[in-house]
Amino acid sequence: MEDRAPVISSTEQSSTSTIHHEGRGAWVLTCYGICGLALFGVLAYFFSDFISH
Repeated sequence: MEDRAPVISSTEQSSTSTIHHEGRGAWVLTCYGICGLALFGVLAYFFSDFISH
């Protein structure tokens, strides 16, 4: 009997099952990463176009 899991009421269960949201810094770094990749792609395109001519 002592090794049974404790009973959690429905109000406690709803508060413990909250979704974890990332901070603003993670979103800023993600946006910087996406913009950096896009800029790299544009630069690579123009560089390859310059080299091929």
